[in-house]
Amino acid sequence: MSEQKIVIVVFLLFVISLSVVSAVNVGISPATMTFENVLRNGYSEKSVVVSVDSEEEIFVSAQPRGEIAGWMNYSSENFTVSKEEPYSLKIAINPPGDVPNGNYTGFLRVMTAELGEGVEGNAVSIVRTALDLSITVEITDIEIRDCRAYEFSVESVEKGDDVVFKFNVVNNGNIILTPRVVIDIWDRDQVEILKSEEFSDKKVLPTTEDDFSVSVSSDNLDLGQYWADVSVIDCYVKQTLTFDVLEPGALKTEGVLLTILNNKTAEVGDTVPIEVGFKNTGEKELLAYFKGKVTLGDRIVDVLETDKMSVPVDTTEHFNLFFTPAEEGKHIISGRVFYNNKKTFESSSVLEVFSKAFSFKGFLGWLFVPIIYAILILLIGFLFFKIRKERKLYSSKLRQLGK
Repeated sequence: MSEQKIVIVVFLLFVISLSVVSAVNVGISPATMTFENVLRNGYSEKSVVVSVDSEEEIFVSAQPRGEIAGWMNYSSENFTVSKEEPYSLKIAINPPGDVPNGNYTGFLRVMTAELGEGVEGNAVSIVRTALDLSITVEITDIEIRDCRAYEFSVESVEKGDDVVFKFNVVNNGNIILTPRVVIDIWDRDQVEILKSEEFSDKKVLPTTEDDFSVSVSSDNLDLGQYWADVSVIDCYVKQTLTFDVLEPGALKTEGVLLTILNNKTAEVGDTVPIEVGFKNTGEKELLAYFKGKVTLGDRIVDVLETDKMSVPVDTTEHFNLFFTPAEEGKHIISGRVFYNNKKTFESSSVLEVFSKAFSFKGFLGWLFVPIIYAILILLIGFLFFKIRKERKLYSSKLRQLGK
């Protein structure tokens, strides 16, 4: 083999190696993060967006480093990211009670998986890449009380149903907030307060937001229009709303079972998650639950039922269940959502269950990358051996010609 041919072969092998080894770039936004005015034994949270430049899903892990590593918690240690689906990672800080005031630093190292780890059926090796998110925490002993309440709403109700007042509270301070809420219900002319109730039973952590739902009985309210002042005392906010008390049956109750989602295939003994989507398309809040079954041929092999869930108007909620098949075969998952003495049309999905068996394809996929590397190393070693042999022969011929 000539030296020119050997060089071409080595180049081709290099190109092949590039096709099985790739690097993925990871990005974090924002690149730095500062937690200000955090109390000892306090709490503060923020979020960053983790992205990659790969079209395929890449497994990513997060590891805290530095002097604040023990204070740090996050929404997930391991997650998947792709170019089209970045991941929002929530980072929470909970400093100890004996740390002095001052600024403390650390970082969160975000790393992609290496050698395709965790990527099922993917023989492409991934070179591990890492990026550090710089984090600063300011510790103080000054308590800050600051909050905001917004998006107040109430719906008309039928007599006998609770009047539900809804709003959101954002805790911008650094202490745990238990908002004091006062509901004053006025008559139609807003002359007399007919009912006044106070609530203070839900906590909101610093730097977080939560939704509130406060219920007031309508039993002693006659049919007609009413006004209500909703006051969130801690946030210095008051909102005036109006609602009607209607005759029983005046509001339409209606809902739709949208989907029953599950994996299409599974093996015997696997735990299969099932998600049921239900939308309230009526005019009043519903109390709903899913009830169904799993059949194999003519036999019922499992009965499915969820707890009751409150579903607001024009809202989609999801019921989550699990099923573990004990036999192979075509399983049918079916059921309905029940609400306010009504039920939806029945819906169904299919689950094909196979017996557990040795996966030769998966075994080959697991062996593929190390085999490729071994072959490349042997070929390159063989080629270098041939090059040295050719050079010796060439030198020998030159010496003979010189004589």
